[in-house]
Amino acid sequence: MISIRNLSFSYTDTAKPALQKVSISVHDGEFILLTGPSGGGKSSLCRCLNGLIPHFYGGKIGGEIMVQGVNTLESSTREMATRVGMVFQDPENQLVTLDTEREIAFGLENLAFPRMLIIKRMEESIDTLGLSAIRRRALNELSGGEKQKVAIASVLALHPKILVLDEPTSELDPKGAEDVLATVARLNEELGITVILVEHRLDRVVHLVDRMVVLNGGEIVADDTPRKVMGGRQAAALGIGLPPIVKLFRGIQSDGEKVGELPLTVKEGRAMMAEAFQNAKRHTLPAKKRTVGKPIVSLSKLCHTYSNRIVALREVSLEFHEGEFIAIMGRNASGKTTLVKHINGLLKPTRGTVSVNGVDAGKSTIAALARIVGFVFQNPNDHLFADTVEEEVAFTLKSLGFPDEEVIRRTDEVLEQFNLTRYRHSYPRSLSGGERQRVALASVVAAGPRVLILDEPTRGMEYSLKTVLMCFLKEYRDRGNTIILVTHDVETVAEHADRVVLLSEGRIVVDGDRRQVLSKALLFSPQINRLVQAFEKYDVPGDILTADEALEILR
Repeated sequence: MISIRNLSFSYTDTAKPALQKVSISVHDGEFILLTGPSGGGKSSLCRCLNGLIPHFYGGKIGGEIMVQGVNTLESSTREMATRVGMVFQDPENQLVTLDTEREIAFGLENLAFPRMLIIKRMEESIDTLGLSAIRRRALNELSGGEKQKVAIASVLALHPKILVLDEPTSELDPKGAEDVLATVARLNEELGITVILVEHRLDRVVHLVDRMVVLNGGEIVADDTPRKVMGGRQAAALGIGLPPIVKLFRGIQSDGEKVGELPLTVKEGRAMMAEAFQNAKRHTLPAKKRTVGKPIVSLSKLCHTYSNRIVALREVSLEFHEGEFIAIMGRNASGKTTLVKHINGLLKPTRGTVSVNGVDAGKSTIAALARIVGFVFQNPNDHLFADTVEEEVAFTLKSLGFPDEEVIRRTDEVLEQFNLTRYRHSYPRSLSGGERQRVALASVVAAGPRVLILDEPTRGMEYSLKTVLMCFLKEYRDRGNTIILVTHDVETVAEHADRVVLLSEGRIVVDGDRRQVLSKALLFSPQINRLVQAFEKYDVPGDILTADEALEILR
């Protein structure tokens, strides 16, 4: 049982409270979804449950927090560790040892568990998360998604009564995310573990949870079942991104159709919307073919083998053109990040060549390529080192030799563009994950590179800011620049990309128009495409990818 009453909290040296008069009760065995805009207080609330706030983060706190009958304000974080297990948004903040096995055993050893019990718990966690293939691998060799799984395994090994997960699937491919969430649901259903899950991509989780709690501005603005929260009149004003199937349902409903209760899964959607699709009058989508410019990036038979003899890329040949928006997708550790790091010179080919605007990237310096290629890393902390957000953005411009007046103008513009003006004098690393991601992006975009590479840029970013980002990227592409987006976010790709390159084990599986690649796939199909596949018998196109496209057919 969790009982929170009139909880308010402010971090040190911040004027605005992170939490304001929050009151909530969670019963044993409940599965709670915690969502809302970035900076709304979700991570702060989670940190209160295991005592990290205020014992580690400090700050000013008021109110009462009772967890399993223990007052967290008066108990140590060590005492709370076996009651509340927490998986952080950024796994890098949680991993402290050198390899997978040691990481999983670390918490158990620190709590002085018997050796045989440690071995038993470690094996259980490895099997549960499917980590046997990497159990002896060094953590610095793992992909972001693999690190996320190791972090979850290390917490599960403690057998906590309450499991708190702060965006645990943000770095996982669709299959990995599905596996992790299925594991979490099983722990909740079969073992009665209370689960509090922070997530922005609602389509993955709404069908699993008992309650949906929305935080905005440090306050709870909604707390009910997913159907009632997302089906209510004020849903659009909550600052959350509705799952595509919910967006489609509400669109059909607003057209005067009677379609029953709000669906949470594709199966429910098929049952409720069959009649609407059967009566559709128009069964074609207008062709939208973009004209692109000359090739600006060319990869020819690119191979890369790391020093530990792991082969990451095998004979990859690609061309990216001016004015093109490309999404690079694939399972975790399929070679996506390795591929794009060759474009800005962070990695050199083992074999093959990489040409960027006619320059051999394998023989050029990173500094020289930085004038053409901007790179936003998967982990925003890799960018952040300055004392303020303003200095962070200005640093890149100064390094590239922009005049002082131009530095000031571009810094002001990009802070306004990414809604960061209010954080101008804030310490970047004190911001939320989504806010840090925006600062990292702003610092790169300010220089106006001709090729912009973004490695999982929407991680930890809520719907409204993601929409703003994608609109910016499309405008940037329309000015003749090239966008290369590495992502697991199928729905974002379905709405915005021109072309999709799918990798597996360092090879190109398919490279084509987004409809060609995403339609009728099992794991890499967006939710609406999986829905409409059942209605092809009514002459509904099988390559519909988004809710807006489906509504266009129905109207």
